[in-house]
Amino acid sequence: MQGLASSAREKRIWVELVIEGVDERLADSIIAAIRPDNATAPGWMSISEHVSEKGLVLRVEVRDDGRLRVGSLRNTVTEIIEQVYALLKTIEETTKSLKKE
Repeated sequence: MQGLASSAREKRIWVELVIEGVDERLADSIIAAIRPDNATAPGWMSISEHVSEKGLVLRVEVRDDGRLRVGSLRNTVTEIIEQVYALLKTIEETTKSLKKE
């Protein structure tokens, strides 16, 4: 889900990524993997997460500081998707290896 909101004072745009079918333990692992990005995000960007009935919801939002920074939003979302994909593949491969033993 993508969004765009504006007021007389502030414009912002966000992307929400929903990862369905994750349990709380997996959601915690994904959140831990992306949390360093949250800590180093510039002041005009925020990254948040929560678990809902849909699954794990990751939200990346940028606020207007004179420019909307759509490119930065896209790059951050791409990086998060790559991190989540790598984590899920690692978990999948580890699970396969453990089942063989």
